[in-house]
Amino acid sequence: MESWGKFRRGLRREDQEALDELFRAARLQLAGSAYAARPIPFESIAMCMLLAQHRMIADLEHRVKRLEAAHDEDTDNHRVAV
Repeated sequence: MESWGKFRRGLRREDQEALDELFRAARLQLAGSAYAARPIPFESIAMCMLLAQHRMIADLEHRVKRLEAAHDEDTDNHRVAV
């Protein structure tokens, strides 16, 4: 992360926080990175970041589907009651 210091400082505050979150997510996957032993360490870091983003997107998609289903059920129940 230290090598990204100048890049980070050039970002807006909210983007700095987003970058920090990406690096935190990558650190959670250190075992996978070590196992991969890529010649260019950033490849493993980037893949960990992509994995974290993918998991977050999948979780959000699941939440949206649940909310849509609940909304559809509420709408159907309202129609029956009217």
